Amino acid sequence: MNLDTLPVAPIATNSDQVEAVTAALAAHSLALVPRFPAETDRFLDFLSNFGEPLHYYGDGTGTHPSSGAIWRIKYDPAQAARREIHAVDGPLMPHSSQSLRDPRPPYFCMFMIDHGWLDMPTGKSGASLLVRWSDVLERMHTVDPGGYAEIVAALEASVPHPGGIARPVVYRLTSPRGPYDLGVRLKSDLLEHLRSQLPEHPSTRAVELLSTTALEVAQRIQLRSGDLLLLDNDRWGHGRESVVGRRRRAGREPELNPRELWSVTLG
Repeated sequence: MNLDTLPVAPIATNSDQVEAVTAALAAHSLALVPRFPAETDRFLDFLSNFGEPLHYYGDGTGTHPSSGAIWRIKYDPAQAARREIHAVDGPLMPHSSQSLRDPRPPYFCMFMIDHGWLDMPTGKSGASLLVRWSDVLERMHTVDPGGYAEIVAALEASVPHPGGIARPVVYRLTSPRGPYDLGVRLKSDLLEHLRSQLPEHPSTRAVELLSTTALEVAQRIQLRSGDLLLLDNDRWGHGRESVVGRRRRAGREPELNPRELWSVTLG
């Protein structure tokens, strides 16, 4: 998959654009809007056609100074040293919206404000990783047909999450499109939590397998400044390759990568 093959809703009148995105979501469970203006109010107003922009995780406050609904992902050395996930330059394993709300928020949006340095080696330019969960589950079944049902059962059970909340990682959809079309809720910190706190829990191995398989089938997409990508939060996950956070060129002062992406969960 590349940007040329994504279902595109080009800039037009607002009503035409909303109609095009709605159609793309219905057919493909994701939609790309290129050249969207980096204006906070216009961005949130557009998203409100598809749901309510939720505060971060559906409960807390995001990192954008103008809106608690926007999670601003931008490298920052001090925040990265504190392991704040929005500010690190390392890779992000495929995951889904961090919200543990029930019912599940239906959409997740990524909006590239500044694509930053693209003249880096492969794997160091912050390319997005898109994961269709049905592809992950199909691969898991193909690799281990005898153990697949047991693994899915462990993921469909109540899995302990950080903070004491238990939620299934995999759940049935009301209108499945095939045998592997299951909803997936995979927080970015869940696997680390299970490994450290519950290494023998039945779901730990299942989440490990889900995560590693997701990385195997992930599709690499290099978003450009102005690209807005809306994803079905049940059917698609996302991640990121590493970025180079800072560099020094000969005869120049050290500089920070201006790469900046906004993300919003829609309820």
